[in-house]
Amino acid sequence: MKKFRVYFIGGLLILAMALCLGLAYGGFKLSYMVLSVTPQFYNMHIPMLALCEAMVLCLMIALVFGFLALVAYGRDQIFDRKMLFYLQGTSLSFVGICILAVLSIVFTNFNLDGSITNLAFMGLFLLALLLNQVFLLLADLIRQGMTLKEENDLTI
Repeated sequence: MKKFRVYFIGGLLILAMALCLGLAYGGFKLSYMVLSVTPQFYNMHIPMLALCEAMVLCLMIALVFGFLALVAYGRDQIFDRKMLFYLQGTSLSFVGICILAVLSIVFTNFNLDGSITNLAFMGLFLLALLLNQVFLLLADLIRQGMTLKEENDLTI
């Protein structure tokens, strides 16, 4: 059953990575379409595009770290330094999304009054913050498990 779960979740992570690549390409195309409709926001086009693409890149990095952690789990390398590194990397990727979402909110507030896109960025910030805390908790559990495993290995 464990092998099936690993393959199933791995397939979902690979699908999510492919969707992120599509999201990056679609966001690029959509930004130019919106720019042709609303040329008054020309000064915001490149910075907002860079911020949004950087968020997708951070999400892609988080998915890769999650996939590597899943592979380590599938190989029964749970209480290992690699697993700790992968979980902390996933957590830091979500911190990157939080920072980029705050930068997007600040940039939008300086250029527009009362933009509705800030609600989406606030929701993204809260979701990324929550996921960051979940992966930090998992990393802490793995760290404590590593300590217990080392103590157990030293016992006769």
